[in-house]
Amino acid sequence: MKKCLIVMILCSCILIIGCGPSTSVNSSQASTDFIGFVTQLENNQVLINDVWFSFDQQTVMRTDHDKKLHKEDIEMGRKVNVTFNGELQESYPRSASADQLIFLTDKQSKTEETVVKLVMSDPRFSQVVIQSIEKNPTGLYSLRFKDLSIDRDVHVVVNIENERVIVPIHTSTK
Repeated sequence: MKKCLIVMILCSCILIIGCGPSTSVNSSQASTDFIGFVTQLENNQVLINDVWFSFDQQTVMRTDHDKKLHKEDIEMGRKVNVTFNGELQESYPRSASADQLIFLTDKQSKTEETVVKLVMSDPRFSQVVIQSIEKNPTGLYSLRFKDLSIDRDVHVVVNIENERVIVPIHTSTK
């Protein structure tokens, strides 16, 4: 009887805690970081992965070594850490207002930028929205993205040494 009472009290506590207030990215007070790659630039907006970030004169633009940058310095494929106010509009692609654009210059970021630039320069793809990038144990990079021009998810393998973008062949077992 005592064990049953303890179990009921624990379950009640878990329910009460689980139903409490939650913190959300949409909170106007939260400051959020987002890391991704620049794939489009239009007026005062930049597409980084699947988010259009707007920027203005107050937006800080610099490298991770504190070198000040301007709109003209934004290059396609660059890896960037964006700090924004936490309000993320849930359209597709999503949108937010950037407080800071910090362009990353470390070796891994530069290598990943090369991967993204190779895919973006491939004539088979046009409107690239990056979803993920990772290095395979073989040294090749796996890149997943959505090509908005054909409205399809795409997975490619990139060989940096040979500057090749490989689209794996998928066979159906149906």
